[in-house]
Amino acid sequence: MNIKTIEITNIKGIGHKLFTLDIVPNRPNILVAPNGFGKSSFAIGFDSLKSNKIELDEKHYFQNNIGNKPILTLTLTTGEILVADNTQNTISDYFNVFVINNQTEPKSVVQSFGGKSFAKTSLDILPTILIQTIPTKILFDYNSATMKSKFGVNGNKVLKNVSHLFNCGNLFYRIEREIDFTRFCQKRYLQVLDSTFQKINEQKGTGHIIKKWIQTNIVPSFQALDEFKKLANIIISFRFGEVSDEVDAYITAWQIINVKNAMGPKYKNACKYLYYLDEKEDFTKTIESFNPVKDRFNIKPKVERNSLVVKWPKAHEISNGQRDILTFIALLLKSRRNFKKKDCILIIDEIFDYLDDANLIAFQYYVSTFIDEMKRQKRRIFPILLTHLDPLFFNHFCFNDTKIKVSYLKEPNIKSNKDILKIIYKREEPGIQSMVDAYYFHYHPTINTIDLTNEFNALKLNVDWAKPEIFFKRVFREIRRYLLETVEFVPLAICFGVRFQIEKLVYDLILDPTNKINFINTNGTRNKLHFAQSIGIHIPETYFLLGLIYNTSLHLSEGQDISKPLGLKLENGTIKQMIRNIFPEIE
Repeated sequence: MNIKTIEITNIKGIGHKLFTLDIVPNRPNILVAPNGFGKSSFAIGFDSLKSNKIELDEKHYFQNNIGNKPILTLTLTTGEILVADNTQNTISDYFNVFVINNQTEPKSVVQSFGGKSFAKTSLDILPTILIQTIPTKILFDYNSATMKSKFGVNGNKVLKNVSHLFNCGNLFYRIEREIDFTRFCQKRYLQVLDSTFQKINEQKGTGHIIKKWIQTNIVPSFQALDEFKKLANIIISFRFGEVSDEVDAYITAWQIINVKNAMGPKYKNACKYLYYLDEKEDFTKTIESFNPVKDRFNIKPKVERNSLVVKWPKAHEISNGQRDILTFIALLLKSRRNFKKKDCILIIDEIFDYLDDANLIAFQYYVSTFIDEMKRQKRRIFPILLTHLDPLFFNHFCFNDTKIKVSYLKEPNIKSNKDILKIIYKREEPGIQSMVDAYYFHYHPTINTIDLTNEFNALKLNVDWAKPEIFFKRVFREIRRYLLETVEFVPLAICFGVRFQIEKLVYDLILDPTNKINFINTNGTRNKLHFAQSIGIHIPETYFLLGLIYNTSLHLSEGQDISKPLGLKLENGTIKQMIRNIFPEIE
């Protein structure tokens, strides 16, 4: 099951948009859009979902008009249409939803000095409430001496003190999920257990002798009780020091059954409190391990009223990257606790923009680990990462193109060109490599002397472009279309054109013939610019800034196409103006 479309109506900056995305489960889905397009509105729609409706904060209504009723609609590939508005929420019937976003908010405090009031502003990081309501503190009612007495005369010989087991949340979580305790109340179970434990208490000798007798004479009867055997096997799987053999496992299982029966309804409450203690310890250790400012701030979950809360330093006291990785990890832990359904949606709204390389790896590691954990549980998680970053950026880290699914919230007004792509794919062919690198991928003053007709024919490339002079005429027509018209343009052509033009402009500024040759022989546009600077040529800052375009890697494997991410950059108004400035002849 995939999420085929997401439709948003009247939420913050979005009046109405239908996104055809095909969101896939258990893979990072990266949704790319430029700043100002409405990524935060997308996230707010999901973050405003309540169990029975969508409930917007007043400032999040479209055009600040509460008469604009919000609607969020999901269409699944199964054909179901799920709707959340101000009267219903069928999305919650299928999905748990959690949103991770920026946790800072401005705060203003009014102070008085000399009879005058001044507002002091600061940027605060919102406290993270990991657990809204801490369970009531109820402990397991286990006492080893009491249990041995209840067992009978041989209790001291064969029962071990297993109080340590009642501190293991994972054990009781598995027991709760996998064991049907009602089976132990059935007549067959009661008869076998009562009679066998009576026989054990009739035995004489040391504990070792009695346990050997139990293994031979009693364990086969225990093994015939499926649920009892299952409980013993769960206990064995944890390899507790107190449980050294099969006999220990069955007798420990008997102790747990007795504790449950004696506690009645309080047993479940004791389980809940134990799970809480385990979660608190996990939260504490994980946050501590990622705390980059532990020398200055002891950041850990603390009990506040009846909630478990993480309070953060002031935003100005730690870097944006430190803030983002810490709050992300805390909120991811919270989402894992909140996800109960088989299908879950996790929205991550641009929290990773300030992360350094190490923290970005940590971010992607935790998302990948979360996905793997859900898959092991045969559940589906739909991680949706909202970003303005080039999705190729992520391929340098944990995510790779076999894992990620990239979609564009805003489709750029672009088209691909298969003939340009073929030149890129074939650029390293021995017969043309040196020539295309010199005359197609960079500026060369003798461009009008080159004819690669035979070579292009042999490689099935566009023979009309076998002369680079003709190729660049097409490139410059495309740049004119990009700068002056509103029709689709070819982003790769713009990349070629910007490289060519900047290198030509700088080449023309160099007067010394030897330096002109050295400039041409220098590899890479940026290196060429640095060489020109080293010989005293003034290079406008714009030429370096446009590296965002001309440094786009044009070393692609067959089938790769970077037109979309490149097109998104080229649609930016500032980028377009910078390119217009280096082509003053285009009006």
